[in-house]
Amino acid sequence: MSKLPNNAKISKSQVTQWEVVKNCEYADNCLSKIMTLYVIKMAKLSDFYTSDEPKINTILIRVSMTSENVFLNRAATIEIVEDIFPYKFNSRKKNNISRLEDLYSYLCSIVGNSLPKEMLESLVREYKDAVNLFKAIT
Repeated sequence: MSKLPNNAKISKSQVTQWEVVKNCEYADNCLSKIMTLYVIKMAKLSDFYTSDEPKINTILIRVSMTSENVFLNRAATIEIVEDIFPYKFNSRKKNNISRLEDLYSYLCSIVGNSLPKEMLESLVREYKDAVNLFKAIT
């Protein structure tokens, strides 16, 4: 029987686990881009407990921020990779935090409302950290 990690949420039929990876790109010794990668892994609850290797569905989300996004109030680039198909996430919201809330709602619809609220908090926190970092270096 497998042990659940700390960052997992159990719903009636599946286990959802997520993690965050942050990467900074530099050009001419200046910060040019901050990319945050979210890895969401889902497994059926019965598979998770009965198999050493449960069948896992993975969704990747990449949120890219540049100084233009911060200072010119442009929309952050949000890309989603589901199975092997990448696509850009579009939202009609002008505010990046509202766009991230839309992204969270969309992801909940994909995974059957089994994402923890902590993921939304993480999306907003990582965005605010990136904004503060860009503002601190200028």
